[in-house]
Amino acid sequence: MKKKRKGYSTMNAQVEADKRYLTNNPEAKRRKQISAFRSTCKRYIREFATNEELSELEELIRERKSLGN
Repeated sequence: MKKKRKGYSTMNAQVEADKRYLTNNPEAKRRKQISAFRSTCKRYIREFATNEELSELEELIRERKSLGN
């Protein structure tokens, strides 16, 4: 029977392992960064943006969509 890999004994050990992984894997680091940007953007829109800011964001989105990207 295969032994399961055990987790790290402390939170700090896990954090250090995550840092090593992201340092050695630039694509994973970029995906994590994009995910964080997306979460921050959604939270800002839901909780903090004023109507004026939402209108500005809508315009930016329309412009981006029209570029086809």
